[in-house]
Amino acid sequence: MINQINRYFDYKDRNIDLKKYEIGDEVFLNKGTLLHGTYKNLEGLKEIVNNGLISSWFINERLSKYPSSVGVWNLKGDCKLSDYINFYSGGTILYAGLFENGVDTQQNKSSVVPYDEMNNIIDIVKKFNCHMWTLEQTKEVRFMPSLVQNNVQIGIIFNGQNNEIKNLLNGDILSDSINDEDVKEFVNPAYYEKFIKDRKDKDDFFTDRESAILFGLPANFIEGILVGREYESNNQVLKEIKLLLPDCYICNLDGIVIA
Repeated sequence: MINQINRYFDYKDRNIDLKKYEIGDEVFLNKGTLLHGTYKNLEGLKEIVNNGLISSWFINERLSKYPSSVGVWNLKGDCKLSDYINFYSGGTILYAGLFENGVDTQQNKSSVVPYDEMNNIIDIVKKFNCHMWTLEQTKEVRFMPSLVQNNVQIGIIFNGQNNEIKNLLNGDILSDSINDEDVKEFVNPAYYEKFIKDRKDKDDFFTDRESAILFGLPANFIEGILVGREYESNNQVLKEIKLLLPDCYICNLDGIVIA
């Protein structure tokens, strides 16, 4: 943790090469891009810009499963932002008790149904013979601006194409780079046993799409802001965001740069 804090303060005033777009451009996200949503919306963005994205241990915020760390979505491949939003605005489906040749294999399977496929859910589940299937929101929908809820209006896009942020990711407690014994101090005690099991066997529920970085991420890594529909149509809010982050782009849920 001390090493991670030292890295944070060493990096927080560095000049980071950020992506540049023109209004109307389509946003493209590279593998390793990190994203974070704030339920406090504009006020939450102001706190992060002024103080960095810092874990709850250090700023007296509500305790999470990983109070030592900040949660971010970590892209596993290159994609258009619009495709990513479509993906996580859908649902996560679990097929429990898959049958094979009429025999219950006691095996489960999970997958994500993108937003534009949700109307085809009956056709999708018919492809699998199982004892039971259940469907729930993706984890991203609960924490990021999305096509299905307006509670979260601010998503923060951190540039992941630099050595500094890759060094900070050495402190990702969701990876196996920190062993079970060492990571114990950084996880909510009530969740630790399940955490150790789940992080070794990730699925679409305990996803491989996220990272939990010890201590925090500096604000100078922010390259763009994703806004929900309400903020997109609020010129005053857009102006405030640009005043906070004059060198960053603002984009909407269509994945298009609007400022």
